[in-house]
Amino acid sequence: MANKERTAEENEMTKIIRHYGFTAGLVVAVLCAAQPAAADTIELNNFWAGSGSVSINFNGIDWHDGSSVTENVSGGSGGFKTYDLTTDPNRANAFQSFCVDIFHSFNFVVDSSDVLKPADIALAGTTATAPTPFSSQAAIDLGRLFTKYHNYIDSTSSSGTNESAFQLAVWEIVNDRSGSYSLAGGDFKATGTGSSLANQWLADLGNASDYTANIWTVQKMISGRGYAQDVVVFAPVPEPQTYAMLLAGLGIIGFTLRRRKQQL
Repeated sequence: MANKERTAEENEMTKIIRHYGFTAGLVVAVLCAAQPAAADTIELNNFWAGSGSVSINFNGIDWHDGSSVTENVSGGSGGFKTYDLTTDPNRANAFQSFCVDIFHSFNFVVDSSDVLKPADIALAGTTATAPTPFSSQAAIDLGRLFTKYHNYIDSTSSSGTNESAFQLAVWEIVNDRSGSYSLAGGDFKATGTGSSLANQWLADLGNASDYTANIWTVQKMISGRGYAQDVVVFAPVPEPQTYAMLLAGLGIIGFTLRRRKQQL
């Protein structure tokens, strides 16, 4: 008799889990789908929109190996047109990423076989194989920067001034450890297209953080031309309702199982 009761209870639990577990499982699937897969092939093949020319000066720590470095370089500044070739092999949906790596040279891909692969994908503030490149405050401030000013650089027709200013602001937040953000002083200095606008944005980041900054460490996969290149991609913070649905679904399952067990 006890075995029959136990079997009936197990069957009832299975029905309950199938009924209520679908909602919770769906929410979990949605949350997981929002995170990029580490094996994805990423391609950077042009500037997202306009771009600028800047000169930068850096006197600080190279997070790739922890060494003290001084950089005095000039080059292009702006967001990258980016594709995930694993999920979008036909390049139908471009998204924008920004450079956070001032320690390596960079050239855009020239054909479809010249691609980039994430060696490690981590939230800003963490790294699996090197000294921590970003402080927790920098991770927060990157999210604030994008939250407040992304409307200036979302369009593929955005100006070179806006694109360059946003890139300079990203570099300043990531690289300056002096305690304040200014392109005119500290560890990271820069002049050129959009530098004045970048300083304005950095002086008023606001408090809202509706986006998270995901740092992708990518490695070029062409023999003899390899280099590491870190980029930042911004993603919306999940709505509180999403977490509420998940917790509610799990709560319903637990409550119903306990109730059924008491009745049996």
